[in-house]
Amino acid sequence: MSGTTTRKLGALESIRKFCVACMGGSYQLVAECGALGCPLHAFRMADAEGADRPPVRAIRRQCLICCGDREGVRACAASPGCRAPFEPCPLWRFRLGSRPEIFERRKRKAQRTPLTLPGLTLPKPA
Repeated sequence: MSGTTTRKLGALESIRKFCVACMGGSYQLVAECGALGCPLHAFRMADAEGADRPPVRAIRRQCLICCGDREGVRACAASPGCRAPFEPCPLWRFRLGSRPEIFERRKRKAQRTPLTLPGLTLPKPA
């Protein structure tokens, strides 16, 4: 294991990297992209100006298009640690529609909060 660490990309940087890969590595083609129907089109220059939704929501929409449904998005195999024949997807961290830190925080909170049903009272722990 080497001493180098890789920086995790933000949502806008991930979109930019995805768009460059989509256009075969050409930054010029990304700038000239005419795919107005693409959910990532407004963010392709790593800029959120003029966008009608947050970048993580646009990533979620792109992932739904790619995988077909919610279960497919959750089970996506293009994680950063994937092996051949798959390519790691720069959007993978944001595929669930929120920043990974927020998603993990919500998940931990849901695990700590007991499920309560209407009409059922539970004794408070001592």
